[in-house]
Amino acid sequence: MSANVITIEIRGLEPAAVKAAEQISALFSATVPAPPCRTRGEDEVLVRIQADIGRTPDAGGYTDTCA
Repeated sequence: MSANVITIEIRGLEPAAVKAAEQISALFSATVPAPPCRTRGEDEVLVRIQADIGRTPDAGGYTDTCA
């Protein structure tokens, strides 16, 4: 794994967690959210995303929404 790759974990009810993961994924063009993981007996799910923060927007690393 590259030193510039981070893992983002989102916990919450499935609709909100999946939506948040999709929105973050849109910022980091190279990432794809993993399917939600469930823990038996819990309402919340866990969604993980890997993002390469070392790539610039021009290199497809992420979309700079502040520009």
